[in-house]
Amino acid sequence: MIDTAVMGAEYWFTNLRETVRFDAALDALLAAGHRVFVEASPHPVLTGAVTQAAEGHGVAGVSAVGTLRRNEGGDARLLQSVAEVFVAGVDVDWSPWVAGGRLVELPT
Repeated sequence: MIDTAVMGAEYWFTNLRETVRFDAALDALLAAGHRVFVEASPHPVLTGAVTQAAEGHGVAGVSAVGTLRRNEGGDARLLQSVAEVFVAGVDVDWSPWVAGGRLVELPT
């Protein structure tokens, strides 16, 4: 964990030239109890790596959600990603999606 105030030009210059330690960062997040991961990318490629690493460490209940897909954007894709996060157990504020409408109970 770092203070984002130190993430200036020098930080990013150095960051681009050092080894990516994705495994160490993921291990720390899993150890801290994080179970839902969102990959903000136009082509999510790490979601599978996240779930496989979690399984390899014996950590259950991990969800990794991508935000966009190639040739899929807009409200429909975003709403699907938000729904996936909701199903994974994250509390979602749905009010922006139903503004002016109403929520109804669906049959089980």
